[in-house]
Amino acid sequence: MGHNNAANHADDSRSKRQQILDAAYEVFSRKGYNRATVDEIIALADTGKGTVYNYFVNKEQLFYTLIQERNQPFEKALIKMAESEKPTMEKLETMVKLFLQFYMENADLYRVLMHEIRGLSSDVLSTVKPELREKYREDFTRSIGMLGKVFKEGVDRGLFRDIDTNKASFSLFSVIVTFAFQKFVDEDINATAHLITDVFLNGITQR
Repeated sequence: MGHNNAANHADDSRSKRQQILDAAYEVFSRKGYNRATVDEIIALADTGKGTVYNYFVNKEQLFYTLIQERNQPFEKALIKMAESEKPTMEKLETMVKLFLQFYMENADLYRVLMHEIRGLSSDVLSTVKPELREKYREDFTRSIGMLGKVFKEGVDRGLFRDIDTNKASFSLFSVIVTFAFQKFVDEDINATAHLITDVFLNGITQR
């Protein structure tokens, strides 16, 4: 019986924490980082102030946790694909699809985050601390670096020209994000991933 109570308590905690994170996603996405307030998040999560501060020290930590938790499964899937034994072209196309899915699902939040990373904001000065901004940059760079890893593999195998793989991966990333944010993605996400990969790798000239 005691064990069941403990398990239920853990579930309650998880769901309460998740409720707060879901509310935070909505408020941050809608208002941006600076204009969002913990009070609004509390009201939307329908919970008490004490409950929120049980899990999160302040607004900054809440935002950081939200980003981290959204990012981790995506990053794991990218790493798994980059390190798999699949053919290079197939890896790249699958990773483009993973990026598209992720940025479509999290579009509003990541618009806010990209704003913060650049140190821009709807207010004149962002209140995100520089060291945290650096952490966000590192997360971005790490996931884009997975594309770079596959580009390097392609260069090493003689599939691609000897390109600057870092610049190539940032260029591809820009195309993906534009497609996701501008809602250029077809119902068939595989077809869009194929189009992006094909145009990026082969260009548009007749051959």
